[in-house]
Amino acid sequence: MTSPSKPQIQLIPWDPTSPSHIERLTQQRRTCGWDWEYVQSWVEKQESAVFNLSWLVLDESSSSQLAQHTSTYPEESTPLVDSARTYGGRPRTPPSPAKSFIPIGHICLGQVPVDYWTPAPPGTHKMEEAAGSGWYWISNFYVSRALQGAGLGRAAMDTVESIAISEPLNAKVLGLNSINKVDEGREPKYEALGIVLPLFSNQEWYERRGYRAYKDVEKAFCKVDKTGKSWYWDAVNLKKEI
Repeated sequence: MTSPSKPQIQLIPWDPTSPSHIERLTQQRRTCGWDWEYVQSWVEKQESAVFNLSWLVLDESSSSQLAQHTSTYPEESTPLVDSARTYGGRPRTPPSPAKSFIPIGHICLGQVPVDYWTPAPPGTHKMEEAAGSGWYWISNFYVSRALQGAGLGRAAMDTVESIAISEPLNAKVLGLNSINKVDEGREPKYEALGIVLPLFSNQEWYERRGYRAYKDVEKAFCKVDKTGKSWYWDAVNLKKEI
């Protein structure tokens, strides 16, 4: 019996000059439950290569999964156009003829804030210097909730790690952070905030991929519920030498 092929994910750069790209990213961040209010501020970060946000796009053989995504989120059924003219701080030529696609998520491979280093190299004060040493930071990772559990998160990370070690990045270390797997009292917190309770620990998922915790951060994330109460999450920073 032939085993099913692994899902394949293509990365297409987010275009910070496109209202359609900005709107779709905001929609997906709302569904994710995190940081939709900051999308507009990411425009400048994308243009300056502090962020390198990309869309997660299924290959053509995954039409049934794409249909599952768009039936769950019909507001995301309108295709976007691959239109970004810069990426990673470098000029980029969009495909011709124009290519349309429907993203099922997104991910960012960007510069590392210096306070995430342990320890920071002597005299290092800028994120650009951190990236110059071969460190890059993965953030804002989201896969459609309609497709979670289908191996797409793993496929996306495989693609990102492959891109990271190639020209022009030549990454040596990848870092990221996650909600600490020890998250006591999480049920009432998620219920009060109206956020979908995660099915699994992201920290443990990353650890299975070879990432190792190197720094605990108390009260790293905060959200305020409708009554004005603040809820907090502890985080853990992880890294992987590649």
